[in-house]
Amino acid sequence: MILSSYFLQKHKLAKVAVLILFLGTLALTACNAGEGESSVSLLKDGAVKATIVEDFDKSYYDKDELQQMILEEVVSYNRQLREDAVSVDKVSVENGIARVEMTYADSESYAAFNDGVFFLGPVSEAQKAGYDLNKVFISSSDQLVTAGMSDILEMSDAKILITDMKEPVVLDGKAVYVSSNVETDKKCKTVSFDETSDEMAYIIYK
Repeated sequence: MILSSYFLQKHKLAKVAVLILFLGTLALTACNAGEGESSVSLLKDGAVKATIVEDFDKSYYDKDELQQMILEEVVSYNRQLREDAVSVDKVSVENGIARVEMTYADSESYAAFNDGVFFLGPVSEAQKAGYDLNKVFISSSDQLVTAGMSDILEMSDAKILITDMKEPVVLDGKAVYVSSNVETDKKCKTVSFDETSDEMAYIIYK
């Protein structure tokens, strides 16, 4: 997202909304993001934290210019909304690696800023919003166990994440059921997505 678009910016000015999308192919496979890994995390207060790590090893890349571009785009975006929907927590470059940390006020802000689908809420709200829940969901603990729409609608204490993005996500809970294009780690805390799938990814978690 951000960094890849920065590279283009050396020749042509582009909006940082596009920047963020270019850097958005995050690479996280473990349940907890390490210092050298990108991640998207759902926080208990409803906010979404994105930590983006990318190569930044060319002599003509400038950390201050990158930081200024990101800050300017976020300020402009928030000004249009008249609220602080997105914040930049940190931009650093060390040993040819850039690290950008951003916090979004909620899942709607993350989806809007990154121009994708990222619904988060009760299963019943997903149905009201028009998402197709008539699917076969696979148990995260036993792939031979499945659930249907009526089953997940009865899970009043569960949340559902529906997304068309491919960034792995660290949940603020544990996955219970997922769609067939989703994989979980052993602790069912981190979910990753099939990049070849054109279908929405569904994660029901508690």
